[in-house]
Amino acid sequence: MPEKYQKMNKNLGEHESASPLPSDDQPKSRDKSVRQERLTAVGQLAAGLAHEFNNIMTIVQGHATLLKENPNLDEESAKSLNYITEGVDRMSKLIRQMLAFSSKQVMQEKPLDVHEILAQTSEVLTRLLGDQVALHIDIAPGLPPILADPDMFQQIMVNLVVNARDAMGSGGHLTIRATENIFSPSDIAGKSERKPGQFVRVSVTDTGSGMDTAIISHLFEPFFTTKEIGKGTGWGLATVHGMVHQHHGWIEVESKIGEGTTFDIYFPATDQPMEKMAQATDLPDICGGKEKVLVVEDESVLRELVREILSLQGYTVLEAANAIDAMSIWEQNRSSVDLLLTDIAMPHGPTGRELADQLRKEKPHLPIIFSSGYTQEMFENGEDAGLRTFYLSKPYNPAQLAQVVRHALDATKKNESTMASPAY
Repeated sequence: MPEKYQKMNKNLGEHESASPLPSDDQPKSRDKSVRQERLTAVGQLAAGLAHEFNNIMTIVQGHATLLKENPNLDEESAKSLNYITEGVDRMSKLIRQMLAFSSKQVMQEKPLDVHEILAQTSEVLTRLLGDQVALHIDIAPGLPPILADPDMFQQIMVNLVVNARDAMGSGGHLTIRATENIFSPSDIAGKSERKPGQFVRVSVTDTGSGMDTAIISHLFEPFFTTKEIGKGTGWGLATVHGMVHQHHGWIEVESKIGEGTTFDIYFPATDQPMEKMAQATDLPDICGGKEKVLVVEDESVLRELVREILSLQGYTVLEAANAIDAMSIWEQNRSSVDLLLTDIAMPHGPTGRELADQLRKEKPHLPIIFSSGYTQEMFENGEDAGLRTFYLSKPYNPAQLAQVVRHALDATKKNESTMASPAY
């Protein structure tokens, strides 16, 4: 195990050993604080591992996809490759859950109407619940919008509903309520995660078996589950916890054995005007090109895969293992490089973002694609230049890579053409 993960693991162990179950005279706020510290340590470990897994999964997925496109592939080989890609998809889902738990998911926040997004999600939730569980949705009128990522909000609701369904083995009732809550500083006593301000509370209440305090204290830890083997991974509620905290909200849980459970999710309200939910659109056809692309990636096998994919699409590819090598290649090819595709976090020398800043000084209209396994870091620690900056999260497949490269080149050309056009 790499040294940085050993250190995280050591810190996690220290948190666990220093965090016995509180005695009756210890305040609940201290108990919650210790649990939060433990979850933070686990999140750091999960984020680091997810970054490494993303590189590996990109390599496996990419080569398997390229092999599947061979027209002379025999039936047995095709079947094996399908199993490989299906396994990669499952691992990719787990990686996304790890990143969500550690609050490293890319967020695309917008002002959301809770009534609208719950209405759009209700059909999916009804299918998940089946015929034995009745769903009731109660939304208070005049709720303020929340600033949230719509996909993540829906994933939070799906995970909570699946958890509630499993707690009602013989059927029951599930109620989703949304109300406005305003907290003053005096409302925070004894509730360590509460914050003063205006919030929208989304409550999910089931009539299931309920939980005792011992289970609740471990509820959001990854891999913790009370379900039978094969019935759950223990990541559902851990993912919810990470997503809610990434939205600067918090979760409160109330439960009684035999009486059911309520999860209260608090989202900060916003005064920004609400936006309509966008409808899904089909991905464009994959097109290649003749442009020259500078690829900077410290993982040699992944770098070779990117070169192979882009070369098959007709591009000329220049490769560099780090920012120093990339600068040397740039000096010899400055006028002919049409796009930079770079990893952000590189172990030696300047980062991908620092490299991009340097190249932009010399070629201001150069389109740049940032790629990373640490997804949320792509939006942090730097200023990006609008329409000429694009993002590609790992793991990605060959089609996604080709689409982003073509889109970045075309969007930049279109933007330059618009800027060059005279105004009338």
